[in-house]
Amino acid sequence: MLQASFDTAVVADELRRYQKFAKPGQPSPHIVQLRQQQAAARQASSQSKQSLIKAAAAFVREAGIDVPQRVALEVFIISWIDANVPKDIVVAS
Repeated sequence: MLQASFDTAVVADELRRYQKFAKPGQPSPHIVQLRQQQAAARQASSQSKQSLIKAAAAFVREAGIDVPQRVALEVFIISWIDANVPKDIVVAS
């Protein structure tokens, strides 16, 4: 999800930079390509967010965790993981 949102931001920044100096009329092939990349990045971002929400909903349901009202599920689960999952993972040899 982080990678998809980073890609979306990078493409959007580049598109803004090129559109600023674009001549009126038909867009250049480069701008058209950037718009296509932006659409693909947005779609990947949406799909990754949907996957996260689906996995988080299944996890919350199976673990019996109560999600507070008016808190987005993805925000809650990320903060729950940060608070409850140990950061130091020891690999047994």
